[in-house]
Amino acid sequence: MKGNFIASLVVASCLAIPGIALANTPPIRITYVSSWQSSNIETHIVGKLIQEKMHLPVRLISTEAGPMWASVAKGSADLTVTAWLPYTQKQYWQRFQHQVVNLGPITTGTWAGLAVPSYVPVHSLSQLEHYHHNFNGRIIGIGDGAGVMITTREAIKAYGMHHMHLLASSTPAMEAQVARSVARKKWVVFTCWKPLGIWAKFHLRPLADPKNIYGKPGNIDAVINPELKHTHPALVKFLGKVNIPLPEVQAMMVEKQDGKPMTEIVQKWITSHQAEVASWLKA
Repeated sequence: MKGNFIASLVVASCLAIPGIALANTPPIRITYVSSWQSSNIETHIVGKLIQEKMHLPVRLISTEAGPMWASVAKGSADLTVTAWLPYTQKQYWQRFQHQVVNLGPITTGTWAGLAVPSYVPVHSLSQLEHYHHNFNGRIIGIGDGAGVMITTREAIKAYGMHHMHLLASSTPAMEAQVARSVARKKWVVFTCWKPLGIWAKFHLRPLADPKNIYGKPGNIDAVINPELKHTHPALVKFLGKVNIPLPEVQAMMVEKQDGKPMTEIVQKWITSHQAEVASWLKA
């Protein structure tokens, strides 16, 4: 795990509720990828709702995509709301599908693939090899274990990109490289997805994928360890109802990039969706 970093949500509001003995209640362990802004935001929203509305202690466990799936499958974590399915993280689903339970999407309409700034006259993955000199033979990527990285390696082979090489970095580093390139009107191609705040900052073009290597638009699902159905059935029912629209996730990502504290972003969203949250909590 990424430094075995564990971020626990503050439980002061839970402790203030009469008759609730949190000290002896095992926390709900939610695993996520904190370097992915959508994962960070959605996990904090769900965690705060579980903590404040269901009065359960919560522990957030930050890691990478592979260990995230493995920990839910093995039971060292209870759930994740960062399962990009059915395409982006298909390799993890294929490996762990018999050890986890998919409760369905919390965000729909996701997309993953490669993108370029709109001033670059490239429209398809099939064109990248032809223009490899313009791109200096580089595709700017993110963390090695991310589903989009694994699929991009498949795309490089499928489209015969013999002179294009995928560079691993991180999401912030990728976005910084894109910003520098756009400022200088330089050619750049990079791994990209929706939701991602960068779409609101620059004019970008998703590249067509005629061979359908990346798959069609998908979802971000809630995936749990099967034991949670027995220990916390009400929580499982609640998770199956949660819905955070993609445009709203993207807007919150921009707020986070602009320096707004996570606590304010999360509280603002919950406050503006009280009716929906109340409906999710109904038995």
